[in-house]
Parts: sequence; structure tokens; C-alpha cells
Amino acid sequence: MIICESTASYHLLMMDAAHDRSVDVAVVNARQVRDFAKGQGRLEKTDQIDAGVLCQFGQDVKVHLTASRTAQQKNHTALVNRREALLKMRGQERMRLEHTHDAEAIKFLEEMLENIQKQLQSVEKRLEAILKELAKEDPKVDILLSHTGVGKVTTSVLLTRLPELGTLNRKQVAKLVGVSPIANQSGRKDGKRPIRGGRQDVRNAMYMAANSARRHDPATKAFYERLRGQGKPFKVAMVACMRKMLSTLNQMVRNGETFDATKYASMAEVQSCR
Repeated sequence: MIICESTASYHLLMMDAAHDRSVDVAVVNARQVRDFAKGQGRLEKTDQIDAGVLCQFGQDVKVHLTASRTAQQKNHTALVNRREALLKMRGQERMRLEHTHDAEAIKFLEEMLENIQKQLQSVEKRLEAILKELAKEDPKVDILLSHTGVGKVTTSVLLTRLPELGTLNRKQVAKLVGVSPIANQSGRKDGKRPIRGGRQDVRNAMYMAANSARRHDPATKAFYERLRGQGKPFKVAMVACMRKMLSTLNQMVRNGETFDATKYASMAEVQSCR
């Protein structure tokens, strides 16, 4: 088995090559490995030391194997990445346009924004086609889309960035995405419990989904309004809605069931009281 850290996209080439040769791969969190090294008193950092730490980490800590990817999954992931890059570029160019006053420069910026928008539309059209094809063989597509607030973009992000969905319990998946409050208690002090770490791209997608669900899904709307009525800040209430939705989606995928508002609303109420 090979253990490696997630390093932007570079580890994917090695991971795919290993899977092609039937070698298991576990991609682990770089921060967790570094904290593991510090816990052993290893403050130095070299390639040789890091390799030894990764080996020891794999022996002492339970790691989860990373699933191999099909050609379609690789293409799906690449297009999700491209969409995110285009959105970021569009935001940057819009900001530059706002602060540019030269007519010629404005013209170039407007042309760039037009090109970005055209490519964004092409990528999103292609993503829709991929989901349509994928739905024929993977029931997760229709399962995810059945939840109010979860659209095609969120579904693509969940499928490509959170393949563990449906294989973990609700606490594990919440922590993996970074919507699980981190306890901050010592003695009589019980501080605020912030969220920290996790997969930001998935968290961003879940925010958009929860924001839609709190308007159109009666159960999510009632849950959100109850939290706000208790004096919870907007962001705290939104993270709670994200966590509730993620837990529901996780259970739906695990059970192979589409969204049942009555069933999952009652289950969420029970879980929120624990």
C-alpha cells in the first residue's frame, strides 16, 4: 500500500498510476500527518523524514483507502475544477473592471469577461451531459438531486469531491467537510465552538444548497427559523443547516433512498437533540 499526502493535483498522477498496477493508495491529510510528526517530537522536515513519518502514520493510524477513478470520473473532476477556476477568474476580472478607468483597458477586460462567460456556459453544459450519462449507471445522481436545494452543480461537487458520502457516519462526514463544531472547553470555561478544516469546496457547495433549502424546503426552513428564534447568529444557523443536510444526504446515499421530507425531517430532529 502507498500512503501519500494530498498535494494539489500532483498526487493524482501517482495515485492513478498505482491503481493501474493494482496497488492500494491512501491519500491522507497533510496537516494531520504533520501534527503526528510533532507529537513524536519530530520538528525537522526533509523528504526523507517525511517519508518515514508517512510510513509510521500508516502503521499507527487507521487510514482509508482511496478508490480508483474511471476515465469518466477523471473527466468529471477536471471539469468541476475548471468551472471553479472560471468562477474565480470572473470574480477577479470583475474586480479589476470596477477599478479600471482607461477606455482601452476596459475594452480588454470586457472581452475577457465575455470569453470567460462563454467557456463557463460550455463547461456547465458538459457537466449536465456527464450527470445525465452517469445517472444511467449510478443511482447516487438521482438520489442527491431529489433533495430540495441540491442542484446539478452541488451534485457534481459531491460526487467528485466527496466520494466517501454514504460510507461514513454523520459525525465523520461532518468533520470531513468541516461543518462539525470543535469543542473548546476547559474547567468552567466553555468557549465558542468554531468549525475548522475540512474540504472547503464541498462546504461552499453545501452552503449554496442549504441557502436554497432554507427558502424552499419546509423542514430546513423551520429548523433555520427555530435556531434564529433562539438567538443564533446567521452563520451559526446556516452551518447547522449545512450539517443537517449533509447528514441527510449521507444517509440517503447509504440507504439508496431518494428524499422523503417526512422521514428525514423527523430523523434530523432526533439527531439534533443528541
